[in-house]
Amino acid sequence: MNGQPDAIPEQKSPRSSTPGLGWEEFSRELVEFFASIKLAMFLFLFIAITATIGTVIQQNERPESYIQEYGESTYRWFLRLGFIDVYHTWWFTSLLGLLCVNSLTCFYKRFPGVWRSMKQDRVSVSLDFVKGMKQQAEVSIANSKEVVAQQLAQHFIEKGYKVLAKNDPGEVTLYATKGVLGRVGAHMAHLSATVIIIGGLIGTYYGFQEFGVCLEGQTYHIPRGNFDLKVDKFWIDYHENGSVKSYNSTLTVIDGGQSVVTKTISVNDPLVYKGIWFYQSSYGDSWDQIEVARINIKDKETDKVLKTVDLEWQKEQAVPELDLKLSITDFVADFAFNSTEKKVFSKTVEHANPAIRLAVNERSTVQSTPWIFYQFPDLFDIKESKYQFELVGYKPKKFTGLQIAKNPGINIVWTGSTMIVVGITLSSFIFHRRIWMKILPAPEGVTVYIGGTTHKSQIDFQREFRKLTEKLQSLSASPSRISGA
Repeated sequence: MNGQPDAIPEQKSPRSSTPGLGWEEFSRELVEFFASIKLAMFLFLFIAITATIGTVIQQNERPESYIQEYGESTYRWFLRLGFIDVYHTWWFTSLLGLLCVNSLTCFYKRFPGVWRSMKQDRVSVSLDFVKGMKQQAEVSIANSKEVVAQQLAQHFIEKGYKVLAKNDPGEVTLYATKGVLGRVGAHMAHLSATVIIIGGLIGTYYGFQEFGVCLEGQTYHIPRGNFDLKVDKFWIDYHENGSVKSYNSTLTVIDGGQSVVTKTISVNDPLVYKGIWFYQSSYGDSWDQIEVARINIKDKETDKVLKTVDLEWQKEQAVPELDLKLSITDFVADFAFNSTEKKVFSKTVEHANPAIRLAVNERSTVQSTPWIFYQFPDLFDIKESKYQFELVGYKPKKFTGLQIAKNPGINIVWTGSTMIVVGITLSSFIFHRRIWMKILPAPEGVTVYIGGTTHKSQIDFQREFRKLTEKLQSLSASPSRISGA
């Protein structure tokens, strides 16, 4: 002994793992992250921004349309970022996928507990459990516990509650519940978001949406349906003041060489065949055809109009007094010339610089096919001819714009939409209410301990609980003691 305390021998203790590094902790944190409301709000915000971009910027238009409106450099950025086809980009699909994961994780985390609470035996509860309810009361009644239990059960059944009872030695326990679907509604709404997104993704990747410009009398092949579509007629109805009332197309489906369906479609009244929908989307003036053109035939020397003729599209018309035969062979709405390919084309769909190609047969000796411009009547001259031809007017041929779409996920989307409406309705108007009652013997009858709770509409439940307490007091001839929030 040297006056110093003996050294305490070092004991080896088991090494504890660092908190948060185990698989259990990691999976818990992962579930918490994907079920968080912050993630849901983040995803909703960015999906809304993306949808706004896809609405403001027209999708899947021709490159020249974007270049004309935004400029070439902006168009290149649109291509890099996917702004001209937003809903098929990998990042938009990823946002929707994360929203599905968020919705399913919320469902996985919360619904099993709700389901267990709905299915488990809620009658076997202690007196302290009843007294611990937010709404609770204690009432003394001068009657037997069997009679009181029967009266209470009958009262709750009349109010639409489901009642369970348990008769133990010395006490009776009642459990009354209603509105359980209100608890299910919120989780159905959560799940519906996933159903809608899945349906939308199926429609996006396995369906299609196209726009077709079709002319009256023409037949078009629909390769995705392996059938033909003929535009029998297109017309526009007008109001008395001249404004457009409606525009309509009569369509015939030809499958296997046979006409199988004929229908007149208008806006919001499409034709459906083999799951492909044909919507009346728009109409306009064709940029490569006209119905009729009015031509002035003038004497070159005197500049006098000798004859005015109306030429129908690609139909030769004779002018015998001038020894002429004329016909329209081509038309462009906005004249442009490709010097490399030596080809005339319409650079836009607008009738900005219209021109017709006129086939001229004069005295069977002069044959020419000049382009005649509406805005520049003297631009071209036929040297061998003694006439000058002037385009003074024309009637454009109307086209019908058809939206052609197929969406195999549409029924899934409708199912999800129905689920969200039903879920929100259940959650908003039906509230899960639960009431427990312990009936215990007392010197002058019984004492009823009652407690209840609801997950929504607390004020209405307080009012109902107060009426229930008054009902119990009316059964009692002795004073009662009541407490509650």
